[in-house]
Amino acid sequence: MNGKEKINKKALKVVERIARNEVEKVRCGWPPVCSGILHQPKRPKQKED
Repeated sequence: MNGKEKINKKALKVVERIARNEVEKVRCGWPPVCSGILHQPKRPKQKED
């Protein structure tokens, strides 16, 4: 194995570790990435004629 292959393997391991950490943050984190589900405005009342 030459130096370039070693560097490529190490770089892939680093990228894999970063990707796994980001997935864990998104999966287990609070608040969720899309916080729009938390804001649910009330519907206007229907006017009776």
